[in-house]
Amino acid sequence: MGQFKEENFNRAMACLQNMGDAAKGDTKGRKGGLRATNSGQTNIFKMVKMIMERNFAPVIIFSFSKKDCEVYAMQMAKLDLNTLEEKKLVDEVFNNAVDVLNDEDKKLPQVTNLLPLLRRGIGIHHSGLLPILKETVEILFGEGLIKALFATETFAMGLNMPARTVLFTAPRKYDGKDFRWITSGEYIQMSDRAGRRGLDDKGIVILMIDEQVSPVVGKAIVQGKPDPINSAFHLTYNMVLNLLRVEEINPDTCWKEVFSNFRIKLVFQFYTTVSYHRSFQCCQSLCFGTHNNCISVIILL
Repeated sequence: MGQFKEENFNRAMACLQNMGDAAKGDTKGRKGGLRATNSGQTNIFKMVKMIMERNFAPVIIFSFSKKDCEVYAMQMAKLDLNTLEEKKLVDEVFNNAVDVLNDEDKKLPQVTNLLPLLRRGIGIHHSGLLPILKETVEILFGEGLIKALFATETFAMGLNMPARTVLFTAPRKYDGKDFRWITSGEYIQMSDRAGRRGLDDKGIVILMIDEQVSPVVGKAIVQGKPDPINSAFHLTYNMVLNLLRVEEINPDTCWKEVFSNFRIKLVFQFYTTVSYHRSFQCCQSLCFGTHNNCISVIILL
């Protein structure tokens, strides 16, 4: 684990405070779009442009709203990140993918608006897109035809799509009740997409902050522990009976493969090695003096 440089962090927070209104993040207008700064460019645009100029592409820009992903992507209209040859490849992949859609679906705004972005090397990925569009974006990103991908945190779940740089547009997210700081587990899950094995010596993670953050909160996000992994599998009588109806499936085999059984095995091995040695004398009278029975009694206790 790296070192959290609190002195540098405090210096950045002091700089943020001294800048006043200039340090505020992008603000939205009446129609939901982002208002540009005095230079005519949004902060997100300037960050992505800087990443491209320093050759830190490809970059995944994580936002915690589907609408924000689309709004931020539309701000990149002045950027063209693909060559003419790459644009032809994008056209070919996209047209082959949307051929499975009917004529009405092909006219949907998310279909017609996505291709111009993809041709410029800019992609969008969130749960509101059609499955075929999400799959197309994943293919193009994997082939290096998307240089800047605006995505929600679901892109970091279960997809092996690393990039050189990961950019967080905000340190807070709405959890259904209130806006809160992202947890260390959420930060780890998304920031781990930075750095491609065999291609990059190190990954780059940028967290955009437009408000005062205490060193305690900053350290908890960056260096906190990952969220615990707990199995949500619950074995019921109905499940066992339904599995028995299928000839190719053995309930006993299924149980051995679930994560809950794996954890139970670890606990069992721990207590059979530790508890036996520490409690053999106490339980000897209950164990009938045999090695195997003693272990069983200790586990049940």
